[in-house]
Amino acid sequence: MRLTMYLLREGADGGKEDLRQRANVRELRVRVRADRLTAYIVEGDSKAPSWMKELNRIADLDVEHRETLSRSYGAVVFVKTGGRVLAVCFGTGFHAVEPAQIERGFGLRTTANLVAAERVRGAQTRGVASNSRDQKTFLPTDGTFSDLAVEVDEDWLRELSGKSGVPSIATTLAGADSLRITVPEFSLNALPEKADEVFSAYQSDDYKERFAFLGQIAPLDRSDPRIDQLDQLVVEQLSAHEAGISFAMPDPFTQGDLDHYEFALGYQGRYRLEDVLPSAVFKILEQLDKAKNPLVDVKVSALNEDDELVDRVHPLKSYVQTEVQFQGEDFLLSAGLWFAVRKDFSSTVQSQVDRIADLTDELSLPVWDAKVLADDSRDKTAEGSYNIATAETEGYALLDKKLVIFSAYERLEISDLLTPAGQLLCVKSASSSATLSHLVAQAINSAGAWGDVRYQDKLGEAWVSLHGDATSSLGREEAVFVLAIATPKPGPLRESLFFFAKVQVANCARLLERAGFRVALARIEMINFEPVKVPRKSKVVFK
Repeated sequence: MRLTMYLLREGADGGKEDLRQRANVRELRVRVRADRLTAYIVEGDSKAPSWMKELNRIADLDVEHRETLSRSYGAVVFVKTGGRVLAVCFGTGFHAVEPAQIERGFGLRTTANLVAAERVRGAQTRGVASNSRDQKTFLPTDGTFSDLAVEVDEDWLRELSGKSGVPSIATTLAGADSLRITVPEFSLNALPEKADEVFSAYQSDDYKERFAFLGQIAPLDRSDPRIDQLDQLVVEQLSAHEAGISFAMPDPFTQGDLDHYEFALGYQGRYRLEDVLPSAVFKILEQLDKAKNPLVDVKVSALNEDDELVDRVHPLKSYVQTEVQFQGEDFLLSAGLWFAVRKDFSSTVQSQVDRIADLTDELSLPVWDAKVLADDSRDKTAEGSYNIATAETEGYALLDKKLVIFSAYERLEISDLLTPAGQLLCVKSASSSATLSHLVAQAINSAGAWGDVRYQDKLGEAWVSLHGDATSSLGREEAVFVLAIATPKPGPLRESLFFFAKVQVANCARLLERAGFRVALARIEMINFEPVKVPRKSKVVFK
């Protein structure tokens, strides 16, 4: 038998109040174990199957009372166990459980405690460090969790599945908020005992040995009462132009189509931005009516060069990247979702970033003047123009857009700039976690191709252009990959980067150092980034 279970939050007693108010439920008389079991039948609305209407277009249906032919049924059995309540659902019964009463992550933790180490089958993740993609990965045969290649510091593990290491409890498991288990030759007469076994497995700390990362980043349920207070803290950050706040695109979409953004403030106008840097967004929000909530009332459109949407319109909250402390805990806002960060994880990431060398003073890179770069016709992008100008003024070799071609479908940039001292500068503005994800990927991919002859030929050309000696070369031991990040925020990068960016930078440093490379950071000062007000126009629609 297959069982689907939810754990209710502490304080729930397994009564009708733990079911949705709009659910059509009826309590059943329980004949056995009534001291621990409460059961409800869930009846859906009577309706004809959707295909019947279409079939009636081409054929005469000789069926009476078609509107009563289809009715969905479900059931919920509440089981008391260990001072808590499990909701065991059948059919459509899971729709009837009140979402606010569900203990988040119950199924995931239980599965992590019970799944056999060599018999993991799948996982569902959501990226929180670089984008908000949802991804499901399945193994064709039993394997280990590492076979799934989940980035545990950058991805939130939402679901885990596999075969149980304790077959007396279940043979297969899949867990997220709910727990789905298979129990051969099972009778519901033994449901209380099975609930005891499952709840005991949930309470175990065995998962910490193999899945120590669980809970280091955990999303808050949208019904969490803390969200309103957390949102208010962000509104205060926006009003104070707090340095720790940043803005990032909330959803993955085709980066190549993006040309600019428009911020709609209702009657206060619409504003165009080439990038979502804090200083520009703050200037826009100064125009907003003080009675309005910027997180909700400001709408952001991502547009291509033809002013067509490349993503759906989002409220500003979906673009905000920030960290707040509330009641002694750290919380992160990303893509419109709040995440609680475990204290030891936050401290670990910060200590990893603190160990990375900072070459800001040594390199003293030119200022990123957004206004000057916007007027520079040598490249279509501010980044491209900055790289060209910096190569000229500093005597660096320009590698931006000079691709190493491995095949028709595989090519990469070694870096954006190469200094005479062997520093490979990867340059980006700190406008979003997605942008910094590209920066990190550039460095990692470049380091991974280091031993290829075609890579070395392109690198050698640049090195000779700097030194004039065709017999010399840049060795792995001398090379330093520098993540050069332009930002208007004051202070060192290790302090000003938002948390998700720190996670990516720390992971990048770890991977490159394992490959024998040195890694460093360098801040580029950014100035003169101003929003441009655009005329009011008709509503933008998807093409």
